[in-house]
Amino acid sequence: MISNKIVYSIMAGLIALFLIVLMVLPNLGVEAGNDEFSYETKLFNDKKVTTINIEINEEDWADILENPTEEEFKEAAVTINGKKIENVAVRTKGNSSLTSVANSDSNRYSLKIDFDYYDSTQSFYGLKKLNLNNNFSDTTQMKEYMSYEMMESMGLAAPEHSYMYVTVNGEDYGLMLGVEVVDETFLAKNYGSNDGFLFKPDGTGSDLKYISSDIEDYSGLNPKTNEDNLDQSNILDMIDVINNGGDIEKYIDVDNMLRYFATNTALVSMDSYQGMMKHNYYLYEEDGQFSIIPWDYNMAFGGFGMGGMMMPEGMAPSEFSKKDKPDMPSGEMQLPEGQEMPEGFKGKNMLDGLTNEEIMTDEAINFDIYNPVQGTTLEDRPLLNALLENEEYLAKYEKYLEEVSTKYFTEENVSSITKEVSATILTYVEADPSKLGTTEQFLEGVSGENSLAAFAGARSDSILKQLSGELVIEKNATKEDPVADNNAEPKEFPQNQSTQDGSGQSEKPEGMNPPEGFDPSNMPEGMNPPKGFIPDTMPEGMGPGQMRDAGENVDPVSSMKSLALTLGSLFILLLAIFGVKKFNRRGLR
Repeated sequence: MISNKIVYSIMAGLIALFLIVLMVLPNLGVEAGNDEFSYETKLFNDKKVTTINIEINEEDWADILENPTEEEFKEAAVTINGKKIENVAVRTKGNSSLTSVANSDSNRYSLKIDFDYYDSTQSFYGLKKLNLNNNFSDTTQMKEYMSYEMMESMGLAAPEHSYMYVTVNGEDYGLMLGVEVVDETFLAKNYGSNDGFLFKPDGTGSDLKYISSDIEDYSGLNPKTNEDNLDQSNILDMIDVINNGGDIEKYIDVDNMLRYFATNTALVSMDSYQGMMKHNYYLYEEDGQFSIIPWDYNMAFGGFGMGGMMMPEGMAPSEFSKKDKPDMPSGEMQLPEGQEMPEGFKGKNMLDGLTNEEIMTDEAINFDIYNPVQGTTLEDRPLLNALLENEEYLAKYEKYLEEVSTKYFTEENVSSITKEVSATILTYVEADPSKLGTTEQFLEGVSGENSLAAFAGARSDSILKQLSGELVIEKNATKEDPVADNNAEPKEFPQNQSTQDGSGQSEKPEGMNPPEGFDPSNMPEGMNPPKGFIPDTMPEGMGPGQMRDAGENVDPVSSMKSLALTLGSLFILLLAIFGVKKFNRRGLR
């Protein structure tokens, strides 16, 4: 028989080997998994500006600049922080931002880099697509960056984002905001899988009002994944429930939605579901339940329809190239006789952006948190309405408004962020030959009485006063801005919609109703609304955006791989111990 000493020595060796496997192999697995998403740190860096050089045939680049609205991909090579990637695709991107630049003397277009367009196996440390946004209509160059920071702080899954200085064939192009595209990679990183249904609503059905039980009637839902299996999605059931009643929690991640709407309302970002264009958001269905993903914030801080923009996103002309574009009218756009542009849509050229003084308006600062829509009604935004008309959900919405206003969207916190951003990018702002504002305007956004921090302080103060009932926002019967009534009685919840009439129907915010007799078909040539546009008559803390802490790059896919590897190693150890014991009982002859 083998002595007990030998048996125990073998067992000790197996245990030691197991401990080594436990410590080493899972770490290797996590590292390998993190390589799949390591673009988080290798590309998006808050502490320094990423450098990107695009090498492209001069004729192809000239064609892009001459025909930007065609958004045609051209082959190029890109060098990012010294790492060169061949055989990638580059094109312009955008809606009104694209056409506005196309109709100006500027060539500062937002760009899309597609790493896997020609080779489906290629990526940049896991990232397949990258947007380079030109900070259109934002002289501070920080609204979108700040908005995503707020969304992340509130536990929402938001795209990675950081500043990137772009050159083309070695020539300065400009300082852009690099933003991760919401796609299968984003879903796998934030949700642990990408097997669900991703939608990017924009157009017919994007308000999520019930039309019919036929998915074909919702042409604006725009599925981005699993397009061939839409019959397996719960999207129509979700739309039915939020419009006609039912078990909303069966189809909606309520906590996720409330966090989003509270933060979006604090940011006064109305180029969104809450505005007249009902777009710039994603819906992701996982296991039959929908969560919302934030998108596109260059017009946050009251920049959409709050006193300065000319035409909403998606309503600018797009069917022409820069080379043969028609002459555009200067100054304010002229509507047919007898028709007026809605209040807030003054004929300002958006290319110049809102000046920082214009963000400090009473209309934006005192935007109503209980009727948080612009250019439409709550009834015409059933997803939001279904949440706010529920007393329990309304209380949680108020809680999140208080949280964002006291912890994150404060003057002190926003000032700290803008100053850090300025320290990182100021020299690039100064060197940027194509910037749409001035360095002085950028610095005004960093600090001072007209800065983003000043707006955040005033806005959060207004939110807290509205929550306490000290400030009640009422609508006038004229086209004037909303009036803050400091002497009004506190609102009772949840029947607190400030625009409801006796019939329970909400009125459109003053100044946003179409003029009497307005006919969209009479818009100037090339300025008609896009096809399909119809004027509008899990437990808390466990949302997908909270799966990883802000300071950690923890990949849920890697964690699952590590767990499986650990359990497998344990199983092998137990088999080995069992074999040794059995061998010991039989002995040697």
